[in-house]
This record gives sequence, C-alpha cells and structure tokens, in this order.
Amino acid sequence: MKRFYRCVCILLVVSMLFVVPVYAAETRASDYFLSSSVYLYKTSSTTFEAWFDVDAVRMMDELGASEIKIQRSSDGTNWTTMKTYTKESYSNLICEDTMSHAACVSYTGTAGYYYRAKITLYAKKGTGSAEWYRTTSSMQL
Repeated sequence: MKRFYRCVCILLVVSMLFVVPVYAAETRASDYFLSSSVYLYKTSSTTFEAWFDVDAVRMMDELGASEIKIQRSSDGTNWTTMKTYTKESYSNLICEDTMSHAACVSYTGTAGYYYRAKITLYAKKGTGSAEWYRTTSSMQL
C-alpha cells in the first residue's frame, strides 16, 4: 500500500511539471497591446464602416487586425457572420514596423437588421505574437 501512495505522489509531481499557468495566457496580450478602440461608423442608410485603432506597448513588426467579421442579427441577440475580412486578403488591416495602426472595412447591409463587427487585433514582435478579441457595439440600419 505504501508503494501505491508513493507512485501516486510521484505521478502527481510529474504531472504538475507539465501544467502551464493560466495567467500566462491572460497577461500575454498586455505584453503587446497598450490600448484599442473598435466601432461602427454609418456612411449611408445601408452602408457602414467597421473601424479599429490599436496602440502597442513598443514598436511591433506587425500590428493591426488579423480578421474582421461582420455579423448580422434580426433581434440583436442571435448573430450570424455575413462576411469575413482577413489580413491576407486586405493588406490595409496590418501595418509593419509601427506602434499604432488604424484602418476600416466597408460593408453594405440590409435595412432593418442589427450589425456588429468582431475584430481580432494582432501584434507580432520577433517570433512572438498575440491576439486581442474585441466586439463593436451593435447598430441598426
């Protein structure tokens, strides 16, 4: 029985060596991002722009948004993604060698629906990178 408890203790100690602290993932974004704002700006009765403005804590190799999802809802609670803009397809979403970046994408929706944007902010420095997920307030067209 003593041997059994000893084995269990050894297994617990070994398993704890492979545990990644939860706070590491939570504080990682703060190593890259200083502040940000995201919002929608209506340009006509059915067209709007999804804007982001992001500031980094230091000069970044890449800074901006890796993805912007335009979402629509008829009731303001259940959301469906209508269009996804990515940094690979829209080069204005990412800027190189900077501490701040702002950009937008334009979308034409349908009157009577609510819209919002889910924006994934992105920063890269050397081999490390971080993402910060932000959602705009909703707006009805």
